[in-house]
Amino acid sequence: MGQTATSLARTATKPVSWLLGRSGSENEVNSRCGGLVPYGGTLFVHRRRGSMFFDEDGDLAHEFYKQVTKGNRVTMERCVDNLKPQGEVDLPIPRLHGDLPVFIYEVPSTVLTAKASR
Repeated sequence: MGQTATSLARTATKPVSWLLGRSGSENEVNSRCGGLVPYGGTLFVHRRRGSMFFDEDGDLAHEFYKQVTKGNRVTMERCVDNLKPQGEVDLPIPRLHGDLPVFIYEVPSTVLTAKASR
């Protein structure tokens, strides 16, 4: 129950908190962009949380399995112990922030050429 209440509170307060912005240079960026910059202070995301894990041998993968023998039957069992998260990963190309409330669409080139010919 506590987790549900917390997630509902975050959902309700998130739009209010990032519209208010923060102090310093982040407010300058926010004012240039019409108040639409999320609380991170930039339109772009340069790092993300990694989705893979390191095992005790130092191997990196999304999932790890071990071979288990039960009687005459051999099966694969998923390992969930002794795994460390990958951590932050640099993005090769910066992405737009997910909380940016702006619609981005591509104008077809036929519309642009029609306007240019007028």
